[in-house]
Amino acid sequence: MSTHQNDDLSQKEINYYKERLRKMTSSYMSLEYRNADLSKDVFQMSEGLKVIAELQHIDTHTNNEDFLDGLTESINIRLKMDVTLILLPLPEKPLQYTPKYIKAYNTYNKEEVSRKILTIPAEFFEQKSSLIFNEENSEDELVQMLRKELSMHHFVLAPILHDKAIFGYFFCGRRPQLLQTGTGILPYHLNILDAIGGVISAVQNQIDRNVILERLVDERTQELKKEKEISEELLLNILPYETTQELKANGFAKAKDYNVVTVLFTDFKNFTQFSEGMSSHDLVAEIDFYYRAFDEIITKYGIEKIKTIGDSYMCASGLPIEKESHALDAVLAALEIRDFVGNLMEERKRNGQSYFEIRVGLNSGPVVAGIVGIKKFAYDIWGDTVNIASRMESSGEAGKVNISESTYQLVKDSFDCSYRGKMDAKNKGVIDMYFVEKKKD
Repeated sequence: MSTHQNDDLSQKEINYYKERLRKMTSSYMSLEYRNADLSKDVFQMSEGLKVIAELQHIDTHTNNEDFLDGLTESINIRLKMDVTLILLPLPEKPLQYTPKYIKAYNTYNKEEVSRKILTIPAEFFEQKSSLIFNEENSEDELVQMLRKELSMHHFVLAPILHDKAIFGYFFCGRRPQLLQTGTGILPYHLNILDAIGGVISAVQNQIDRNVILERLVDERTQELKKEKEISEELLLNILPYETTQELKANGFAKAKDYNVVTVLFTDFKNFTQFSEGMSSHDLVAEIDFYYRAFDEIITKYGIEKIKTIGDSYMCASGLPIEKESHALDAVLAALEIRDFVGNLMEERKRNGQSYFEIRVGLNSGPVVAGIVGIKKFAYDIWGDTVNIASRMESSGEAGKVNISESTYQLVKDSFDCSYRGKMDAKNKGVIDMYFVEKKKD
């Protein structure tokens, strides 16, 4: 064999091994790429599972907005997406959706996208379908609309189901220029989003339950608040505010001495005789009519109502909060009560109706005030001042305001009074008494 032939054989052998090496290298590189892709897929699957794991520990008292916003952020980062958002339905328009909770790269026009309204085809919606798109072109109208409106080439659209209804849609997308291979979205991405959607539904169920519980708690709190306000109002109708506060703080209220207050009594003349011609219901209604007017009058002058006994009405000025004007306020209230009853009497006389006449008596001096007992307790006052005030009323005349010497000394500069002289008061002997005529000009 010639040298030339030997060289040709050697070259062929070299070429053969070069080709084997090239194929082996190519196969190895292909395997490396596949391994790299597989490793990347496994990594991203594990990242997706981390999102699901994080959802297991979500605080169900978290605000729903914060919850969904944080979720899209986690999906976008862990699944290495360029855009992640949730399509939520417009109120009363189940097929129209708007993008919310958008997480994307810096140059993505999130503001513009957030203003868009996307219509999901009825058939796609009713079948609760999902969609993965990686192709260059498509004639599908939904695909074309999503690509155009959301500016993503590769994407997955996955329904979020809650109580067997579509709560919204996940949309995740990737840009083709950043992909090393032609495939942007893989089936496991959809699987992960489906799993996340299932966890969202469970979380949403708990959130819904919390909302219901919070609403029930709020409603009950409002009911208790109203009941408390009613109880407070009822208590204040029975006891002075200061006494109620002391009762709530200590469980009891101490009796208190007052150096000088003015006690006022009223009584209807010939009440027993008048009441004999009325039914019990009409009589109670009539007394209630008068006493409501008296209550309004003494409230205007800051006078404390003590009690009523039959047709007798008792109040005191200068307690539980002491004030220098106690006698003046009490006399002003007495005159207004007298005028109210007198005007009503004249009106009823003209109409041929029954009417009451009233006596009013006042006395000023020291008293002890407080509550006694533990059941059906009531605020009351005690002392000789109270007894004399009662005598001022019973020793007076119908349509007149009768005051004692002690009250006269406190109000004589403000009111025109007529001296009655020393009048006999039952069980109290002779007492100087005065009729208050009117307030001085």
